[in-house]
Amino acid sequence: MNKEEWYPQLLKYLLGFEQKMPAEFDGLLFPKLTLPVYYPEDTLILKPNEIASWAYWPITGFTRTYEEYKPENDSETVKQKTVGISVPGKVTLPANSFMNQSKSEYFVEITKGSTMVGFSYGAFKDLGTQMPEVFMLASQIVTKENEDREIERKMRALDRTQGYQAFLKHFGPEVESFIFQMHIAGFIGMSPETLSRIRTAGGHGDEYLRK
Repeated sequence: MNKEEWYPQLLKYLLGFEQKMPAEFDGLLFPKLTLPVYYPEDTLILKPNEIASWAYWPITGFTRTYEEYKPENDSETVKQKTVGISVPGKVTLPANSFMNQSKSEYFVEITKGSTMVGFSYGAFKDLGTQMPEVFMLASQIVTKENEDREIERKMRALDRTQGYQAFLKHFGPEVESFIFQMHIAGFIGMSPETLSRIRTAGGHGDEYLRK
C-alpha cells in the first residue's frame, strides 16, 4: 500500500487539532511510522498488567477493548465484556497506559481484517524530544478521545433502538463487519437477541454482518 493512499488522511487528522505543528513535523513523523500491516485474524496487542507500547492509525478496521469475567454460578466459563471500540479516522491508543506508561486494566485486540499503521512509544518520545509540540498534540488527542467516551456513555443511556442507531452513526455501519454482534450488543448494553430483533425490525441486512 503506497504512502499516498493513507498518509495524507493521517496528516490531515493530526494537523486538524488546535496545536500548531512546525513545518518539519511531516518529514520527521513519517519515518517513525511502521508500514501498513494487515491482520488476517483477531490479534491481541495488550493484556491487563502490561504497558502499551504502540498507538495505531486505522486505515481500515477497528481495535476492541474488553475485560474478562466469569458469570455467576459458573466457575469454568470465561466471557468478554466489550468496554471500548476505536473510532474510524482517529488515532487509537490505550491512552493512560501509552501516555503514562502505566499498566493496562484491559485486553485490547485488533479485529480481523483490519489494516493498521503503528507508532511506537519509543518513536513518540524521540519525536517529542525533537519537537515538544508533539507532547501537546498527544494531550489534545487524548482529550478528544475522552469526549468520544462521553458520547458513548450517552449512547448507552438511550432506549435500545435509539442506542443502536447512535452506535452506527458514531462508529459507521462498517463496524458490524469487523466486530461480532454479541460484542456490539454488550457494548451498547443489551443482549444479542435484543439487538438481532432491533436489526430485523429496522430492515438491517446481514450480508456484511460478521459471523
